[in-house]
Amino acid sequence: MNISIRQLTESDWLVLSRVRLRALQTDPSVFGSNYEAESKLTESAWRKWFDTDKTAIFMIFDGQTPVGMTSISVYRDDPTNRTAIMWGSWLEPHMRGKGLSEMMYGSRINWANVHPTIEKIIVSHRASNLSSKYANQKHGFSPTGITERLWPDGIREEEFHYELKLSRK
Repeated sequence: MNISIRQLTESDWLVLSRVRLRALQTDPSVFGSNYEAESKLTESAWRKWFDTDKTAIFMIFDGQTPVGMTSISVYRDDPTNRTAIMWGSWLEPHMRGKGLSEMMYGSRINWANVHPTIEKIIVSHRASNLSSKYANQKHGFSPTGITERLWPDGIREEEFHYELKLSRK
């Protein structure tokens, strides 16, 4: 295994679309969106995912083959731009359980640490997504609450929320 991670740019829109759509098909229950909606996106729409300095999308590669993705954005519901939200993490099933969450969390936390406004990171997961629960807690996120949610697959299930406060120097 020759594992690496890099932040994508607009020119990577095709690899993003392929991996994201595969993720939505492979694990539809863990995302806040669905394959049907995103499979209709145009090239222009995919490129807009990169049209901001408020988002970072990272792709995990095994050699030259993309095997996962993870993302972080300035949280649109925080008008102060002091909060970032982690989203869209996924790994090919055969790559799970190999310690890659370190790389995924590290890349996103590092991005937030150098962003000029971010003071905390939030993340959430569906109650049944125990992998996310353990990874969030392992990386220092503290629980902040639980809400009831109707997920895109039509199932009503609790959503667990966490935050990580950053130390600004």
